[in-house]
Amino acid sequence: MNALVVFPITMHNYSFSAPACWLFSKNKDKVKGVYGFELNERLVREYDFFIIELNWFIQLYEFFHIVNYIKSINKNARILFGGLYSALKYEEIFKRADVDYYIQSDNELPIDYLLNDYSIDKIPNLIGRNFRNPVSYVFTESDYRDLEFDLDWFPSYHKYVSRTSDYYMEDQNYSRLYEYNDQYNLPMIITSKGGCTTMHKGCNNCMGSKHEVLREIYHRPPIKMSNDTLLYLLRKIEKRFKKASMLILSENDYDFSNQFFDIDMSVEIDSNMPVELIEKVLYAFPRCIMNVGIYNEGVSGSSIRKDYKKLLQSEDENHKVSFFVYSKDIELVDIPENRRLYSEDTFPKWAYWDFYNDFDAALRFSKFFYSKVNENMKFTKIFKST
Repeated sequence: MNALVVFPITMHNYSFSAPACWLFSKNKDKVKGVYGFELNERLVREYDFFIIELNWFIQLYEFFHIVNYIKSINKNARILFGGLYSALKYEEIFKRADVDYYIQSDNELPIDYLLNDYSIDKIPNLIGRNFRNPVSYVFTESDYRDLEFDLDWFPSYHKYVSRTSDYYMEDQNYSRLYEYNDQYNLPMIITSKGGCTTMHKGCNNCMGSKHEVLREIYHRPPIKMSNDTLLYLLRKIEKRFKKASMLILSENDYDFSNQFFDIDMSVEIDSNMPVELIEKVLYAFPRCIMNVGIYNEGVSGSSIRKDYKKLLQSEDENHKVSFFVYSKDIELVDIPENRRLYSEDTFPKWAYWDFYNDFDAALRFSKFFYSKVNENMKFTKIFKST
């Protein structure tokens, strides 16, 4: 089976989640990835099976727009949707959108089965409008090592990634849209799968801390990546990519002693790692941009606050460190202005769980956000007629 994989553009410059970089690697000859704004009638008629990602609630309105566009041109099209927000609201999406399939829990094996034409009733975790297959496949820590990272099936990523930015609404009244160049690149390694193992009271903005909800979604607890597995995957990635990113979100003292990877890296850390080990991560790459959560509610903030200046002293031209802080933290920690990433901007009020867990509120805001982003888009009109 050949599939067109469609990614909404709204919000992130890479515009899709980390798993997409490995989900299709074993079947890259059977899929083609495009951004939503690249859709046209020819493409929609060329394919009968579509995979649409809905990872961030901010993409919700564009997601409905994409579904309607596909079905208006190709009534026989079958659509699989997925992503983090899909996992939270898939039942509501089935009610409101003309979609056909969703994969509950982990999807690495079910995606492989779908693309290789397994009988629908034999695909684990698959849900349709009138059926629900048992959740008989779950990801394990040992499965990390089988992941292969590939973006050859999605040439648009490399074409547009350097030309796009992240968009955010400024201030609580959402009065102005501003943009900045994101530092994160795909592939991205996240050291927790199915929830953050560093859950703490500062996580209200993030679904990763909702372990009770996530256990229902994934039918398992969060999976923490081991130190050996992390180093093994980085060796895989450096063979194929020049840039990558890594989110260390596990309570694990990852040790990069005597390690060096020939790849430029962006790193985000909220872990209980001591400064000495964080420094080794910083210098394990020829160039590294590191962002560390130092706000008091965070895991890393509570563990490195007394030593954070050592990280600043470790900087050189190719290795830079910035810190996530709230305005209230500035009175407690002396961080240079050019090294501050204000969490009020990164995690604005509209990005919090209580907001996006209300589906209608999320849809209304995503429509508003979509219109604002399109005013600033440097691309051609979304959804071409020819």
